[in-house]
Amino acid sequence: MLKYILPVLIALTFLACGSEEQNTQQTNQNPPTEQGQPQFEPNQQTADIEVSDEELEKFAEVSIAAQQIQMQSQQEMMTIIQEEELDVQTYNIIAESRFNGQSDDSLDVTEEQLEKFDSASTKVEDVQQRVEGEMMETIENEGMDTDRFMEINMALQQDQELQQRVQQIMMQNMQQQGQGQGMPQNQDQ
Repeated sequence: MLKYILPVLIALTFLACGSEEQNTQQTNQNPPTEQGQPQFEPNQQTADIEVSDEELEKFAEVSIAAQQIQMQSQQEMMTIIQEEELDVQTYNIIAESRFNGQSDDSLDVTEEQLEKFDSASTKVEDVQQRVEGEMMETIENEGMDTDRFMEINMALQQDQELQQRVQQIMMQNMQQQGQGQGMPQNQDQ
């Protein structure tokens, strides 16, 4: 179950962001979450659940904190890949191929690039494990149970009303944080 947390929070990062351009840029440049890691399937069965405003507020707070952790880790992973003298696009091509069980022989990459990928992947996996721990700690520090967090997230994937409630709370929180830092609040909303 812990392996689901990072992709879930990455998805929530995009929910919280208002800039489509930023989302597109991050999606195209960042390394995949973890090779061999099961990805969350939005069509997994979930029961209709009741989520109080207080729980949704905690969920949103966790998501915003996780967004910050995730953004820092993405930069760290990109630096690792670049230090191996491998571009992110080549890294992603190899990672996707291996995730899908395809042979390295089918790729248009050199043996040297595969070796650099293997070296970078080991370091990236270390970062991902550390980030998972930070994410778990963040969930627990907000007073949420990890299972409940996942249950809300799964419902969020299928319930547009719940998505809107979370997005509204996240936007309000970000505006309040902006005000606390001396930034003007948008009065139009």
